[in-house]
Amino acid sequence: MTTLRSLLLVATSLFTLPAIAEPPSWRSTNIQFLHGNQYELGPKTRESITIEHASSWRYGENYFFSNIFNRRDVGTEFYAEFYPRMNWTAVTGKPSPISLLDDFSVVAGINIGNLPRHDPFKAYLLGAGVKFHAPGMGFLRLDVMAFKSENASTTGIQISPIWGMKFNLGKHRFWFKGFIEWQSADATGKKASLSAQPQLLLDIGHYWQHDHQLYAGIEYAYSHNKFGTNGVIEQVPQAMLLIPF
Repeated sequence: MTTLRSLLLVATSLFTLPAIAEPPSWRSTNIQFLHGNQYELGPKTRESITIEHASSWRYGENYFFSNIFNRRDVGTEFYAEFYPRMNWTAVTGKPSPISLLDDFSVVAGINIGNLPRHDPFKAYLLGAGVKFHAPGMGFLRLDVMAFKSENASTTGIQISPIWGMKFNLGKHRFWFKGFIEWQSADATGKKASLSAQPQLLLDIGHYWQHDHQLYAGIEYAYSHNKFGTNGVIEQVPQAMLLIPF
């Protein structure tokens, strides 16, 4: 067992036990339905369901999502990521000493996937994150973590900007959120890779006096050297429905 994996397992245990003991002061959960037809690896067309959850705990935050893909070639594909973090403001009870930042944190992570007829994927992450003071935005965060996949012999780096904001244009209400993820060659075990999934959603429920209950829009899924595979560039606009609950 690698040192990184050992540290991550300890960190995850320490992070999540208090979350079970105390109810969160806030939580946000949604389910997403997506359809895209310009995939490069595997069948061109596929549908997916994503469950996304974020919540607070005594010393920080938890974030989790899982994807279930309907693959027409090998069956159902599953992928999930979980990130617990410890925040400076929650641990100390004091505001950030840096005016540019709302908070900073220690963050751990685990990524798992199960592609039929292929080796299962598992990776461990450990690093630091900062949340920027960004008026007008819900949040703007940057995480820098060590990344160790069980399918690679090397440990690399993952850098992830993450954002979310809601805004109005006239009577129309929008939600713009997503992430960008860069992984070094040592992280993938092949080539450095870049992926991004920005989402632009319209609050459909607002037109029927049910604000924040149904969103529709588009997700643009971009990958360069997808999974570290040299030269694989994927650009997939996807129709999307999101239901918070």
